[in-house]
Amino acid sequence: MKTTLKNLSESEVEVLCEIPVETFEKERALAVKRVSEGVSLPGFRKGHVPEQMIVQKFGEAFILEEMANLAIDKAYPEILKEHKIHAIGMPEVQVKKLAKGNPLEVSFVFPVLPEITLPDYKKIASEIMKTEESTKATDDEVAQSIKELLKQFATKDAEEKEMIPELTLDIAQKFGPFTTIEEFQTKIRESLDQDKENRARSKKRMQTMEKIADEIKVKLPQILINGELDRMMHQFRQDITQMGMKFEDYLLTTKKTEEELRKEWNADAEKRSRVQIALGKISVSEKLVVPKEDLEKEVDFFVKQYKDVDRGRATLHLEMMLMNEKVFQFLESQK
Repeated sequence: MKTTLKNLSESEVEVLCEIPVETFEKERALAVKRVSEGVSLPGFRKGHVPEQMIVQKFGEAFILEEMANLAIDKAYPEILKEHKIHAIGMPEVQVKKLAKGNPLEVSFVFPVLPEITLPDYKKIASEIMKTEESTKATDDEVAQSIKELLKQFATKDAEEKEMIPELTLDIAQKFGPFTTIEEFQTKIRESLDQDKENRARSKKRMQTMEKIADEIKVKLPQILINGELDRMMHQFRQDITQMGMKFEDYLLTTKKTEEELRKEWNADAEKRSRVQIALGKISVSEKLVVPKEDLEKEVDFFVKQYKDVDRGRATLHLEMMLMNEKVFQFLESQK
């Protein structure tokens, strides 16, 4: 098999492939069998129609096209391996020459990830991670949180006005085995502190990754962005369903089409794609690894929780999530 690679753009490469006539002809027997199984002629059972009858009825091209399909399926992985092509989607395939007794000539156009150079991500992470932000709950925040909890026990007076009770030990003990009101208030403060700390960490993580992603100047292939749009749409559909609403009804209510939503989300999908690419590149640069036992543990738990999930897809998703966490932890260590 002779192949020639040509760069069409930053995100596309073309491979011109010539499959020798001897190799191409080896696909004929299986092609005839497959074609025979799909046609029906009087006097013959499916799968037992003679080759000459198929040619007579449907023409030689009918068999040649199936031979080409078989040859292309075999050539595809060989081309990827030979030219070390990291395709991000299926190729566009075009048969250039298809004739009996001749080599098969095919063009493969692969979408590929453009060459990406990361900025100084360690410096960016250091500048953002070392910034300080108070994560301690204020007295007003604690009081407001307790007030929200006390509303569960509110009553109404004669004028239908809501009467929120005072905090008592009896009420506090409805939320846990507290021995004093002060102990309950301390627990509320600790919970608020933890929540603010988590939100501050998430904020720094996203600020860091967005700045890194923004400095990646290369134009991303739309196929990558479309993949992210698919994930966003799938999650949105699930969220709508969990709210007890049909996705179709939501579209009717908002007077929008799914295509209009995808168009509105395109910029956000591109940003998410850039962030994920940056996360992946950093993981490779820093040689970060997700321990196999950690991944298996997460996958086992996940498939127990969601019985119908495909284990292979779950593994890929969870491996990415665990690797992302490793990258975030690495970036946090730069401060």
